[in-house]
Amino acid sequence: MLLMDRHNLLAPEWSHVVSTTDDVTELEALRIRVGAPPPAFSHKGRRPHLDLKWEARDRALVDPAVRVFDTTRELLEFLKQVRVNGTA
Repeated sequence: MLLMDRHNLLAPEWSHVVSTTDDVTELEALRIRVGAPPPAFSHKGRRPHLDLKWEARDRALVDPAVRVFDTTRELLEFLKQVRVNGTA
């Protein structure tokens, strides 16, 4: 499952997209589908994710495969629940 924040307080006009299973293939498919450039994909650090802005961000916000949260905090809380419980 793909999760996305609508508002990122640390980076206005940017959104993060993560996979609940850290599925690189799932993230790459979304990157291509929304037209984000290859540098939008990051697999360095704690978890693989997409950093989206502009048109790619707008497309991802309405993509039916993406569950959107208002804030990064809400996204991370949900992700933690999924990882602890194994379900959403």
